Amino acid sequence: MSNKDEQTGKNLNITKTIIGLVFVLGSIFLVENLAVFYFKFNNASAENGFNLRKKVDYLTYQYVDYFKNVSKYDVANFQSYINDSAMGDVLLLKDDNKNGYKVVASSDKRIINQEFNDKSCGNIFAHNFQKDYFWAKILPENAAQVCMFVPVGEYILGFKGKVDQRITGTHDEYFFEWLLNNMALTFILSFVGAIVALSTCIWYAVKYIKEKNNYNALKTDTKKQIEELGEKLYIDPMTGLLNKTALVRDINSYENPKVVLIDIDDFGKMNDFYGKFACDQILVKMADLISEFAKDENMKAYCIEADRFALVEDSDSFIDRYEDMVEDLIEIFKGRMLSIVDEDGREIEGIEIHSTIGFALDSDQTLRKATIALKTAKEQDKDYVCYFKGLNQKEEYATQIERSKLIQYATINNNIVPYFQPIVNDQKVPVKYECLIRLLDRGDVISPNVFLDISKRIKRYADLEKQLIVKCFKQLVEDKNLVLSINLSSRDMIDGDVSSLVLNLLNKHNVAGRVVFEIVEDEELKNLERVSNFIERVKSMGAKIAIDDFGSGYSNFSYIIKIKPDYVKIDGSIIKDIDINKDSHSIASAIVAFAKDLGIKTIAEYVHSKEIFEICKEIGVDEFQGFYFGAPERAGS
Repeated sequence: MSNKDEQTGKNLNITKTIIGLVFVLGSIFLVENLAVFYFKFNNASAENGFNLRKKVDYLTYQYVDYFKNVSKYDVANFQSYINDSAMGDVLLLKDDNKNGYKVVASSDKRIINQEFNDKSCGNIFAHNFQKDYFWAKILPENAAQVCMFVPVGEYILGFKGKVDQRITGTHDEYFFEWLLNNMALTFILSFVGAIVALSTCIWYAVKYIKEKNNYNALKTDTKKQIEELGEKLYIDPMTGLLNKTALVRDINSYENPKVVLIDIDDFGKMNDFYGKFACDQILVKMADLISEFAKDENMKAYCIEADRFALVEDSDSFIDRYEDMVEDLIEIFKGRMLSIVDEDGREIEGIEIHSTIGFALDSDQTLRKATIALKTAKEQDKDYVCYFKGLNQKEEYATQIERSKLIQYATINNNIVPYFQPIVNDQKVPVKYECLIRLLDRGDVISPNVFLDISKRIKRYADLEKQLIVKCFKQLVEDKNLVLSINLSSRDMIDGDVSSLVLNLLNKHNVAGRVVFEIVEDEELKNLERVSNFIERVKSMGAKIAIDDFGSGYSNFSYIIKIKPDYVKIDGSIIKDIDINKDSHSIASAIVAFAKDLGIKTIAEYVHSKEIFEICKEIGVDEFQGFYFGAPERAGS
């Protein structure tokens, strides 16, 4: 080879390398752009979207309703209300017949009594306010800036704020506006990058053509190599399904992974009997069935071992969906007959397939828990088992299923009913009633110890609590002399749905002065900063606070000082044997003395006899509750 040929070869190799690098960078640009879109689109997508206008209408008309029907057009009263409850910028405008509209009330006190000149709400100054004015602008990061102005008598009530706004897909009316706000910069940068990469590639391609006399054209397709590598890494070569590596990757990326494992029974024995060639065909046919099932359920299908498959989705669905799904799987696979061809071309008919299923719904260590459930199902000769902590025995799991269905039926059919137990003074005269939850099932009244813990485990607790709260407030509205004590846990005060429901009902019905909220003193109450805001809100409305079961396992006198309740309910485990147990007598006396020093009233629970009633009065208890005065009775009876 001549020196000229050698130098040409070196130049050509360098040119090839540069072109290859430019191509790879361009591919990365494209993949990165698609990945950004996919990530943002997935984060912005919601299975069930909401109508933005209706949501803003709902927020705005809460204030309209208060201004018209509660404050009776009292501007000062409305200003006080929005000081405490505004969830965005709330304004009240009035035409001053000179310079336009004057701000007479606002959550931003700096602009009160000033001319309204806000230009952040679209073309608002061209609006005549003969009807509602609505304006919205989609923002990045799944949000929308909204304005709503409503004529209310001689006033204009306005709401401004940023609200969450997700899209339901490419058909969503806000999709193109979302795309513009979230992807415009990415598209521009990608386009510029692509132009630069393309220009560079063309320049070096021309150079390459000039030097290609003694060399073949570049044949390596980098993108294809990357795709082939991805297939080898994440695809099971036998079935064409995703493999275990893909399963672990996907579970780690999900917020609420749900894993269903399907294991072919006695597959090892089948392999020994029919041979690998035949059993590979069985796996392929099973994979096709599972893949089809996964498409119908909008799930991903995986082959993670020689005889084991998985179905996975990222969802916050309840256990009911997966029980129904597993029942369908069992129906598909139980005793299924397959026909295959062996290595010699002979058809083998009537191979009966059985399977066992284990699934887990917890968001942590989901695959491990599903594997434990599968193992448990095999050991107990069951078709399927769902993993639940502490529910590994057959009888316990059967109870779980039964009570889950009981709760589901009750919530759907509105069978949650309040029972009231009287709380009396030292003259045995009822001063209020504690509201206790019960569940109706075909005429039977079910106590909370049967269903309450299970409802928390299957994420139905909030549904039960909201039904109970609504019915309690209905009783308060119907009976103007009724005073109710309603139990709330830390879970309720932190849960946005439950706490918002309570605040809305207090605002709507103006019954706060006849409501006591009994805070269950559990372990979560230590996070006082997360519940203090709710407590302050309801107290400011006129409601009272009681600490329930004080003296039980989580009791701490410092909570009393921090929360400053109106009542302390002494735990029934102390009161029930106060007549025979000196320690109980001493503890109860200490609690009463401590409460009196702080100006807090005390209530004794579990007063079941005259003797206990008299002792409680002697040590200074203010109010009393127990079967000695009356058992819980259904509200309205």
